[in-house]
Amino acid sequence: MSARKDNHEYIINQLVEGDQKAFKQLFDRYYSFAFNTALMYCSMEDAEEVVSDVFSRIWHKRQSLEKVGSFKNYLFIAIKNQCFNYLRKKKVDTTSIENAFHIAHLSDLNPHQELISQELEDRVRQAIDQLPPKCKQAFQLVKEDGLKYREAAEQLSITVNTLDVHVTKATKRIMEVVKKYGIGAISLIIDIF
Repeated sequence: MSARKDNHEYIINQLVEGDQKAFKQLFDRYYSFAFNTALMYCSMEDAEEVVSDVFSRIWHKRQSLEKVGSFKNYLFIAIKNQCFNYLRKKKVDTTSIENAFHIAHLSDLNPHQELISQELEDRVRQAIDQLPPKCKQAFQLVKEDGLKYREAAEQLSITVNTLDVHVTKATKRIMEVVKKYGIGAISLIIDIF
């Protein structure tokens, strides 16, 4: 077992016992992943609320984490479900999204999945390359370079709302590509971004 995995398990165990520092470490480690996952399904404002709600729920139900095999998978599913709950409250039809991104399981890729993953990554890269220049820059700064919205907006000399429009547009185009791959594609796309 690697030192990183041992440390991760230690943090989870400390969190289960109510250690707030362990919670903060887990939050800091996974916030970007959680937020980017939420952005795949909903707006920036909703994504922030979804992530906050999910981490709050994790703290309040921390004892249940003992039974979780992979925290990252658990977090992904929690974020996805909370996004769907938000979308349903807004009366958005989530059926096509749920069908396209149904997760059978997140595991190591077999050779066939690796081939599909590579093809999907190539198609996603093509979709990104075909975006309008500002849209492409906004997406890359936020999703690939990991900048916060405020930082990316300043770098592009645009407002945060305009940046959100660009990132949302880019994400929708990418999701159109991913939807064509159907079941399990979302588990493959996680490793791309």
